[in-house]
Amino acid sequence: MTRPRSELIDREQGGFYHLGSRCVRRAMLCGEDPVTGRDFSHRRAWIEDRLLELAEIFTVHVYAYAVMSNHYHITVDYRPQERLEFTDEEVARRWLRLFPPHPDQALEQAMLGLLDDAERLATLRDRLGDLSWYMRCLNEPIARRANREDDCTGRFWQGRFCSKELPNDRSVWACMAYDDLNPLRAGMADAVDAPEHTSLQRRLEEAEEDPERLEEPLAPLVRRAGRPVSAPLPAPRLEMTLRAYRAHVEWTGGSLNNACVSEGRAPPDQLHDPPSWLALVASHRQRACTLTLPRWVRAEA
Repeated sequence: MTRPRSELIDREQGGFYHLGSRCVRRAMLCGEDPVTGRDFSHRRAWIEDRLLELAEIFTVHVYAYAVMSNHYHITVDYRPQERLEFTDEEVARRWLRLFPPHPDQALEQAMLGLLDDAERLATLRDRLGDLSWYMRCLNEPIARRANREDDCTGRFWQGRFCSKELPNDRSVWACMAYDDLNPLRAGMADAVDAPEHTSLQRRLEEAEEDPERLEEPLAPLVRRAGRPVSAPLPAPRLEMTLRAYRAHVEWTGGSLNNACVSEGRAPPDQLHDPPSWLALVASHRQRACTLTLPRWVRAEA
């Protein structure tokens, strides 16, 4: 039975959540359609850029993601109380970045109009701290852009977005690993650092330029100067380093798929109770598979 969003997401305290959306009719609307032969892979970059751009506007911090051919996954740290720390000017600036004023109206004029309307400003502050608004502002522009490209109308996404609370650090790490391993399970890559449009790939690209990133605790990702970068919070929420996280993902991928690494490799030192860890990672796949897939894309859950 469908549960209301108010029962699934804590809009006061927030926390870590696993989010996702799938294309309507289970079509390959972000990849190569094996039926028609049309290739929509460029839309995966649209989604990646948008979800990271919005992380600079909303009180949502993106820790992991994977953009696939007909769906995407995101692991986020949702902090609704941060909205109360925004100044009125920051609320107005963030909102106008999200919804720019009409070309006939100057930005300064639009800012003053919002700052003079206390009731409107309070509404916008709450929206900037609302996870559903984050997902709405992610999905709607992608749908409109895709429909314009296809010269059609109608739904692009299948129903409302999916959400699942992650109650502790271990469940967060497992969910992040699940996200980053999605392309390997789907046969889109054969190594953890190879898939495009995943958070781990972006983190490792950043570490190539700044090797010290490997030894730092995982930080949320945002888009700066047109590229994904780490944006550390004042106090790290996850103590696992990028080096340790990569080791977890590599070992997990090899153990679940026998594809990424050779069998028999010892688990990372920090990985206590490997069987329960693998079961925890696999449980996210079981949740994702509740949305029925056609046989030819079922591996890409």
